Amino acid sequence: MAVLALSALLALGACAGGQEARRGVVEPAAPAAPADPIAAFAASARPGAESRIVLANGQSASVRMLRSYNAASGRECREVLVGTGSTQRTQLVCQAEAGGWVAARPLLRGGVAGRP
Repeated sequence: MAVLALSALLALGACAGGQEARRGVVEPAAPAAPADPIAAFAASARPGAESRIVLANGQSASVRMLRSYNAASGRECREVLVGTGSTQRTQLVCQAEAGGWVAARPLLRGGVAGRP
């Protein structure tokens, strides 16, 4: 009888130790939202999506996702139209190695070429 009680205590101790070990496991954190408002928009938008955002300088601007494509580097890139009327400009945002989105410069002068 004492052997059974001792076996039961050891089994319970092993279970509790397993729970303690699981509590010490650190889950990977979700990627932080991009600090750049254009990158934040591009991270979740689909081609054709439009929104109004507040830029880093405090001014508001209209944004429209033009297209998404895989660059020769293998990264996913997204072209965003920022502004309206004569103040429009395109901004290229590409996925970084760490999983976030960062502003990128186009390979050709004058913006992104080959837009459908």
